[in-house]
Amino acid sequence: MANQNYPVYPGTALRVGSGGSDVKTMQQYLNGIGVVYTAINRLTVDSKFGANTQKAVIRFQKQFDLSPDGVIGKNTWNKIVEVYLSVADYKALDVKTKYPGLMVKGSSGDSVRFLQSYLNTIKKKKNLSWPTLTVDGIFGSNTQSAVSGFQYIYSLTVDGKVGTNTWSKLIPEFNTLIKV
Repeated sequence: MANQNYPVYPGTALRVGSGGSDVKTMQQYLNGIGVVYTAINRLTVDSKFGANTQKAVIRFQKQFDLSPDGVIGKNTWNKIVEVYLSVADYKALDVKTKYPGLMVKGSSGDSVRFLQSYLNTIKKKKNLSWPTLTVDGIFGSNTQSAVSGFQYIYSLTVDGKVGTNTWSKLIPEFNTLIKV
């Protein structure tokens, strides 16, 4: 890793109710990571591990194939540091977000947040014309339009729904473009 002064796991898991400098560091790191992986919600850096920090940790864990328990144990700590340093070095790491099942207009939740985030990155990097999405986890008309635009550009069946074929094209395309 480029920076040898990266934080070392403190030996005790961080979870809701935890506080102090280690929580503050992880909040800062998650905010830095969120610049590239925009489905991770922005945090107030207050050294207090509350519900918003827990949500950010779960969203991080889901994108990097870790157990989504909302706790920063050793594996999650080390992955946060690794991803943060890779983003800082402009060498973003591939997401491993698992296919969540069919997403359609009216769907909601973290999977939709990931979809919106990935579509926004693809739109920006390739200068495409679908709407810029609010990453809010609600699959509305704009998300449906963006999905249809993605499907059209990538020669998929244009139905505005995210099935396995669309997801299977979306993830590698996002991973390719975050490195450009």
